[in-house]
Amino acid sequence: MKGVYRLLTTTLTFHKEVDLAKYDLPFLKKRTEGHYEIYLENSDKTLGDVHIDHNGVTLEYSSELLLEEYIIIHDLISRLRERNDVIVDDSKSFLGYLSNGEPVYIVNNWEPWIEYLQSSMKNCL
Repeated sequence: MKGVYRLLTTTLTFHKEVDLAKYDLPFLKKRTEGHYEIYLENSDKTLGDVHIDHNGVTLEYSSELLLEEYIIIHDLISRLRERNDVIVDDSKSFLGYLSNGEPVYIVNNWEPWIEYLQSSMKNCL
């Protein structure tokens, strides 16, 4: 039996209609007109789903991913934000805490969290 995991969600709201074909987005496999899967080609593993409506993109993904997999999702969000006036709601994508107790999400506090994790790993060696 698979373990129970939370589904994390990040929503991007654009001020114009979204066309994913305009972006260089690796790791996406089109399923239907408004639905893509985030997948790892080398393992054929699906990391989550991307749903598109008129001016919004919603990413849904597991709370049980590896750091490398969260980096892929963060990169997808970063690519979608480039050259666009985009509102990002990552309040439903809680990943952990910084050493000072601040919460970390897929966008908010991302860089300090990566630095914190890297420094923690160095201390373990």
